[in-house]
Amino acid sequence: MEANEKMVALNGSNYHLWNGKMKDLLFVKKLHLPVFATQKPDSMSNEEWDFEHQQVCGFIRQYVQDNVYNHIVNETHARTLWEKIESLYASKSGNNKLYLLNCLMNLRYKENSSISDHLNEFQGLLDQLSGMGINFDDEVLGLWLLNTLPKSWEIFRASISNFAPNDIICL
Repeated sequence: MEANEKMVALNGSNYHLWNGKMKDLLFVKKLHLPVFATQKPDSMSNEEWDFEHQQVCGFIRQYVQDNVYNHIVNETHARTLWEKIESLYASKSGNNKLYLLNCLMNLRYKENSSISDHLNEFQGLLDQLSGMGINFDDEVLGLWLLNTLPKSWEIFRASISNFAPNDIICL
């Protein structure tokens, strides 16, 4: 499976998910320098550096929806493009908070998938919300995580609930 098969398109409300995946993808494809390097590598000519910036801009724009594309279509410098997207969508706006909270509320473990993937997805959403100043009590998180498990996990849920120290389930 190629790395970009799981890449999501930035739609304006999923920036935090898109940002991490795009950053990873840029590094995997070795297209990260124009975005993250502080200066042009000595081994590159100015023309090569300019071409790489345009190449990275084109690559990034492949993973944005039209409503985002219209704001960044004219950018030819990768770092400027990255910063513009960040300024538009990295805010702690109510829309972004609502999107992440909705993802967390609708998260469900998929039968026959890796429980570690499920836990990573749960924790990733919590980390993003925490970065926006939204935090939850540990007991609430423990109960919430148990609630993401399907009915086939009922015995596990009951065991955890019945044997929790002081009747408190924590992450």
